[in-house]
Amino acid sequence: MKTNLQFIDVPQHGDDRLMDALLREHARAGSHADEGFLTRLATFLDAESESEPITSLPAAPVSKRSTRRLAWSLGLAATVALAAGWVWKIPLASHPSGTPLAAHFHGSELPLAIEFPPELIEGTPKAMNVPNLVYPPEQPPVFYVPQGTALLSKGKNVTSSDDNPIIGSLDLITDGDKQAGEGYFVELVEGLQWVQIDLEKAAAIHAIWLWHYHSQRRAYHDVIVQISDDPAFKTGVTTVYNNDYDNSAKFGVGSDNPYVETRFGLLVDGKGTKGRYVRLYSNGNTSNEMNHYIEVEVYGIPSK
Repeated sequence: MKTNLQFIDVPQHGDDRLMDALLREHARAGSHADEGFLTRLATFLDAESESEPITSLPAAPVSKRSTRRLAWSLGLAATVALAAGWVWKIPLASHPSGTPLAAHFHGSELPLAIEFPPELIEGTPKAMNVPNLVYPPEQPPVFYVPQGTALLSKGKNVTSSDDNPIIGSLDLITDGDKQAGEGYFVELVEGLQWVQIDLEKAAAIHAIWLWHYHSQRRAYHDVIVQISDDPAFKTGVTTVYNNDYDNSAKFGVGSDNPYVETRFGLLVDGKGTKGRYVRLYSNGNTSNEMNHYIEVEVYGIPSK
């Protein structure tokens, strides 16, 4: 009987979401809660075997399970994770009230160490009327990259479709300073605009971290990130992020969702794409028609 228990919601979108919920709860509880985690997993397995609808996850153990049951549950969880192949990815849009994670793990990888700017919220935010908007995260995402991955973009040259910014200068985008407020961002004219970073040599790019303007809650339109060895982006272009939901940028409808700007920025999986240049598009935002950048960080391994 499931009585007198506390529950957390589980998205009803299939077994993958069930395991997502279990893994998120395990991450929340910490490394000292393995037995409780496995007990809750066993509870789910019992419920499935009894053909009960699974709509919530017990937040505390129902009863003590045998060592055999716990070991079997652990084996099942590991098998499911391995069957996924390489990664557990928890889509940001599917967890609007939780902690968005972009967990990307291979056996020899390490978590990417990022310094986040302090919170600074100014002004009154305007309504963000865009579909499938990703809610602001409560904690920063965790992202795993291959050993040897380094910050490649700091101090590198930046060019733009707007070569005469309204506010600031393009070198602010790679100066290493992610703080909000006056003097820390560059403002480009309205319409679809891009900024481009020259890494000076080709690299396998594993992560791109982007801060548009995080001192106010807003969403930027048509955020598209591309990688290429061609500075004109005419050939060999790989799009690694696209949240253009109506094809207004004419690069095709994107599969990523609009998101709210925060001090945690936007993490883009570079997927090891090789290239020398990184180009980022935007097309105004929900507060005004201008385009802004505080900082862009590109992480990768230079080609030999």
